[in-house]
Amino acid sequence: MDRALVFAVLAGMACGKSPPQSAPVPSTNATTALTVADSGSAADDGGSPIDSRELAQWMAAKQDDPEELARLARLVGCEGLRERAESPELRLTAARAMRYCSDFSELPWLAQLAAGPSDDEARAALESAVELAARPRRATDPEDADELHTGCAALLDLARGTDRPRERRVLAIRALRMLADRGCVKRTDIPADLDAR
Repeated sequence: MDRALVFAVLAGMACGKSPPQSAPVPSTNATTALTVADSGSAADDGGSPIDSRELAQWMAAKQDDPEELARLARLVGCEGLRERAESPELRLTAARAMRYCSDFSELPWLAQLAAGPSDDEARAALESAVELAARPRRATDPEDADELHTGCAALLDLARGTDRPRERRVLAIRALRMLADRGCVKRTDIPADLDAR
């Protein structure tokens, strides 16, 4: 009888009936929410289900370690980060990881997030925009240029919004000053440095 039970368990595991094993992570409510929300609902948001390797990388990146964030960006790509950010549990981490994108394709999304209701998400998005802007200039394709101009316009709206939080405006201005060299905004259109006030 015991032998039959062992065989049944092993057969179930071979058929993929057992829970997937992932890298050891702390058993917390946040981990449970992330696993349930994203492994099951990612397909509903237009993305593919999260496998155990990707889930482990998301959990590692949630600790805000630069190396883990960079690994996450390489693993899922910048478009993948934006798609996964449809899940609230992943949005903050996705915004932080976007500083490691190789182009400006997601700058409009970062600017949109920067104007949103969450201060933490806005700060992460703007810090990523600043990091992207600080990179040495390189040739970009026409689509990247369009995204760059759209993102700059949205950042400029944020920088000019006197009703917006000061910290957000300061970070938007910082990014715009570096992006002005790329021709997406005129320096004369950028508000004065709020840090000097």
